[in-house]
Amino acid sequence: MSDALKDLLGRSAFSFVATIVHLGAATMTDVPVDNHTAVVQVDHVLHAPEAFAHLENHRITLQLAQGVSLPAPGESYAFFAEGLAFGESMAVVEIGRLPVESVEPHANLAMAAGVTAGAFNPLLHEMNQDKLRVHMQQADAVVVGRVSGIEKAGPSTRSEHDPDWWRATIDVFHVERGAVSPGPLKVLFANSLDVRWYQVPKPKAAQGGLWLLHATAGDLNVLAPFQLLHPEDFQPTQQLDELRKPVGD
Repeated sequence: MSDALKDLLGRSAFSFVATIVHLGAATMTDVPVDNHTAVVQVDHVLHAPEAFAHLENHRITLQLAQGVSLPAPGESYAFFAEGLAFGESMAVVEIGRLPVESVEPHANLAMAAGVTAGAFNPLLHEMNQDKLRVHMQQADAVVVGRVSGIEKAGPSTRSEHDPDWWRATIDVFHVERGAVSPGPLKVLFANSLDVRWYQVPKPKAAQGGLWLLHATAGDLNVLAPFQLLHPEDFQPTQQLDELRKPVGD
């Protein structure tokens, strides 16, 4: 995968092969129009949220990027974009573009597999795995174990984003990294459903898996030596072999 393609995929919610139909026009009445506004015909969806995976053969509005040459009507590119407006049609903002031939191998493989809007799914999966590998390398400890107990770790406060700290005891039977020994290990987690904390893993009784742990500091260190901080801090045990691979492998 080229660095340019990886960068564009990482920054965009949509990618599609499209042909320029009109410049200075839009498919939606409430979208401002200038010379960088284009109506495009979507020829093939490469990746998109599920609700927008069936845009093939539809005309949508594309706000072309500034500072690059304007394509002419009839020209086709692989566009990478973010959403702008949704209504009777759809408008997106260009993040970048690549020649169609650079994405054809991915599109052809997807079509051969009967996948209509997921040409980049394997690449996106591998990019996500690489992010997890980096996250695992940055964790202070990585263990495999099962939750044997859960308890309130301290009093709740009336602060706006009170984490509502609870403590899980994880019976560790494999240490992948970190200064941890097999056996019971205390781990803090935010039990709050506040917007700041709701994605943090919330261990359940008898839940087993791979735990990516971060050292506590200050007052929290009195409650437990480690805590869960990120949505990715709990993974199925079977992820371990994949996460052991080098980044970019």
